[in-house]
Amino acid sequence: MQFIVGDQTDGALCAVLAHEFLLCTESFERFAHFGKLNILGKRDKRTKISSHNAYARFLHHLYEFYVGCWKRDRHDTSDIHYTMRDKMFNAEVAKLLRNRIDAIKGGYAPVWENDIAAYQVEVPSNFGEQFRQVRNRTAHSSIKRSASGIDLSLAGFYEACHPFVYLLYYAGKGMWTVEDIETYDWKEIEQFDLAVRG
Repeated sequence: MQFIVGDQTDGALCAVLAHEFLLCTESFERFAHFGKLNILGKRDKRTKISSHNAYARFLHHLYEFYVGCWKRDRHDTSDIHYTMRDKMFNAEVAKLLRNRIDAIKGGYAPVWENDIAAYQVEVPSNFGEQFRQVRNRTAHSSIKRSASGIDLSLAGFYEACHPFVYLLYYAGKGMWTVEDIETYDWKEIEQFDLAVRG
């Protein structure tokens, strides 16, 4: 086990989490751009592939962001077994749904909030497993990425689970969006500078 000790290690992990969420946001915004073009009728192959790629990257970064957050919460940077991650994703989405319901019932939900019925849904028992599997398929060179007849494609996952994925994404926005990128301490990440030569 690798325990997080002191501000230096936690600061490094926070920089990684902020970076992972920045990558997640950039991917989501790219997906939204190409998704809008597709919905508005631009259905050429390049647009479809770009939309697919952006959504796959979004899922990848969102997944890794949450795993990193849980490691930070546990004060332990060692790997979390995939079966435990599956359960943790299910529990996190169930918690976020309950929070939205409680806010609506309590009268402190924002005015733009959806109707309560949007959150009175069951989290599929295999949501975490599906999230992991789709993330793995799109992150590795696997025939499952393009083969027809697989049990869950990226499109199938989007149709079945995007509302849950969006809840996860939205929950991270308030805490991990870096408003001023220039003043944030990105640690070693910001040392990549092509203008600097050895």
